[in-house]
Amino acid sequence: MGLRKRKGKGSVVEPKGFIDLTEMPLIVPAETDARVKIIEVRTFEDLSVPAELAYKGNILFIRCTLPEENRKGAMETITAELKRIAKDCGGDMVIIGDSSVLLTTNGVKIDNMISKRKKKA
Repeated sequence: MGLRKRKGKGSVVEPKGFIDLTEMPLIVPAETDARVKIIEVRTFEDLSVPAELAYKGNILFIRCTLPEENRKGAMETITAELKRIAKDCGGDMVIIGDSSVLLTTNGVKIDNMISKRKKKA
């Protein structure tokens, strides 16, 4: 059975009402100082600047240019601290590639659409 009603002879079809979007008021959010910031981190001590910017509500793209000696350990320490900052700010964090991090704040969640590849043995 169909969802349409059958119209009998002599019935009048009324035109549908449409909303004129030009008559609707435009709601613009208030200006904010929050921005997307691109930052470079070379040591753990450099995290004070990204932390301050994150607590102010900015979204951060962080490039980690770490020295080659103990690079893996330093990256793990830095990402652990950035995860803590993101959690404190109500945001999210994702590692991009080997040396970049995206950190959001104020409830902005990251929807990672990149499928994770399985490593072949």
